[in-house]
Amino acid sequence: MLLVFTFVFAGLLSMAVSAQDVDKLKYPKLHNLTIPKVEKITLDNGMRLYLLPDRSLPVFDASVRVNCGSFLEPADKVGLADLCGTVMRSGGTKKWTGDEIDEQLEAVGGSVETSIGLQSGSARVNILSDYTDLGLDVLSQVLRYPVFDQDKIDLAKVRERTSISRRNDDPQQITIREFKKVIYGPESVYARIPEYSTISEITRDDLVKFHDAYYHPQNIQIAFWGDFDRDSLLAEVDKYFGDWKKEGDPVPDLPKVDYKFGSNKVYYIDKEDVNQTNILLGHIGGLVTDSDYADRIVMNNILGGGFGSRLFNTVRSKEGLAYSAYGVYTANIKYPGIFYGFASTKSETTVKAIKAIISEIKRMQVDAPTADEMRMGKDGYLNSFVFNFDTKAEIVNRMMNYDFNGLPEDFLIQTKDGVEKVTSGDVLAAAQRNLRPDDLDIVVVGKGSDFEMPLDQAGLGPVTTVDITIPSAEQKTEVSVTPENLKKGQALLTKAVKTAGGLDNFKKVTAVSAKGVLTIMAQGREFPLNFESSTVYPDKSAQDMTMMGQKMYSIRDGNSGWKTSQGGTVVAMTEDDIAKSSEDMARNTINIFSHSDNPDYQAVYDGTGTLNDVSVDYLAIVSKKGDQVCRFAFDANGKLIGKSYWGESPSGEGTIQEIYGDFQEIKGIMIPMSTTRMLEGKPSAKISVSEYNVNPTIPDNTFTKPE
Repeated sequence: MLLVFTFVFAGLLSMAVSAQDVDKLKYPKLHNLTIPKVEKITLDNGMRLYLLPDRSLPVFDASVRVNCGSFLEPADKVGLADLCGTVMRSGGTKKWTGDEIDEQLEAVGGSVETSIGLQSGSARVNILSDYTDLGLDVLSQVLRYPVFDQDKIDLAKVRERTSISRRNDDPQQITIREFKKVIYGPESVYARIPEYSTISEITRDDLVKFHDAYYHPQNIQIAFWGDFDRDSLLAEVDKYFGDWKKEGDPVPDLPKVDYKFGSNKVYYIDKEDVNQTNILLGHIGGLVTDSDYADRIVMNNILGGGFGSRLFNTVRSKEGLAYSAYGVYTANIKYPGIFYGFASTKSETTVKAIKAIISEIKRMQVDAPTADEMRMGKDGYLNSFVFNFDTKAEIVNRMMNYDFNGLPEDFLIQTKDGVEKVTSGDVLAAAQRNLRPDDLDIVVVGKGSDFEMPLDQAGLGPVTTVDITIPSAEQKTEVSVTPENLKKGQALLTKAVKTAGGLDNFKKVTAVSAKGVLTIMAQGREFPLNFESSTVYPDKSAQDMTMMGQKMYSIRDGNSGWKTSQGGTVVAMTEDDIAKSSEDMARNTINIFSHSDNPDYQAVYDGTGTLNDVSVDYLAIVSKKGDQVCRFAFDANGKLIGKSYWGESPSGEGTIQEIYGDFQEIKGIMIPMSTTRMLEGKPSAKISVSEYNVNPTIPDNTFTKPE
């Protein structure tokens, strides 16, 4: 036992000595890097190729860069480039449908994907080298001959609308998004975001025109790496791309950034459902081609580059204000980056955290880095430099990127050499030249009522409250609200209520419950979910759905509620969730019929048409603010045929149309037991009700958080 203790003690002592002396250890100089040579070839049609063979594995890879981007799309059709990049692959080509491409690639374990970002389009091929010909064939088809199938466009739009509907769920993403708008401007190509209205404006013809304008060989670069024979590959490239002719106009340059420094300004986004505040503060950044770019790299690492940085040591470790605190002076190649400091702190220390970050930014301009800080600031970059060359993909794609942006081949080596030469004085001068602590834009996302003091009393600068409400594509009705249409509309609604059971019977309804099956229809498949729902008018609702034994909840009790998150846990509803629930209740048919004499909305006659092969009269329900709540369709007898509105379905957001059938009389009112739901004209769900109750006894705990 004594011997064991001796060894353990000796080991602990050795560890302690090692910990104390680690900074004194000497390391040999790193070996010089041997960087593989990338062969560059320009075809007669202007297409540029980059070749880096690697026969170690039987895998063939290709990466495409296209000189185009979302900066080229019109302001009223933001999202066009993204949709084009998605559907040029999913929508198929002249040779194969998108599904046929999927089947061929899945059969050989390969993939071909496309996308379009801010300043470039891209495509990627990954396939076993035995199937190189198939990979290049598919690549050439999606780049040259996409057909933009309308069904795939509709599906991509649904996904985009769903993304829009979820964009306020994550406080950190809100902070980043709004900070970009503050720095670059909300309408800038570097900060603007898709809206329901811009997605709705995009047509198939827009996608075709965007593709035809920019997908030409002189705008294309392709990097190849992996298992290939040079001459054989060039022969196949000529086979699939050699007859592609140069055409089209030159691609415009990226727009300039118009940023004006000013005194500190605060932009506050109220988020009542959080207990932590997300903070971003800063101003415009720089370019990688700036003469002091290397100085700023070291400055970045010292100020906020992670463990050991000044922001980390002060805001997180010393003050205990945040688990994460960092800052970076970012640089882009063709337009300025952003300088920012970030922290996530508890609500009660919001102002203190902001001031702590600002204090460290100011200190960078007066306190030159110590020797230890300089070592840390350089080592963070230099010790990881080798990882810029650890894969062939990184090497060849970087070379293609440098060519695309007009940088020299050895730009990375030049930067490394520059970092090695940076002095403490250089860092101090860079901070004084580039940081503007008295001209910061400050974005704060949190629960203001829990802050230690109001932001407008914190001495941080003028405060602007930012509204992040997601605009609806149908904010204002186009219905003609005239005295004649109001008179005809009220008469039509009165007739419809009478046909469905009469106003007296509807006014008796205080609660309803239902059971049945909701079948979601997506991508040619059907997903049935058993559901149970309860509603107590005017503002209580509860629904649970079961799929494969998993329960999903949506429960509202007035101004609060709970829902099942995407991760499967039950979380509190957000303000947006409550607002959407209120919208659902406002267009609830029973609610509208029972208040058909209520002056809070207007019943407006909206013409005639045909729905499900039935001639109908349309009735728009319009709020006093001018928003269209929903649009009913009634037959000649006043029977309810359908209803449409802008809302959310399991398949996404958009214009929803419901067509009703199988009416049954329950306690004097007619209830549809089946519903077919369409999203943007495409089937999205079917609802089949097996049990429906009017004025049932509903337990109080129905509207409490589920256990």
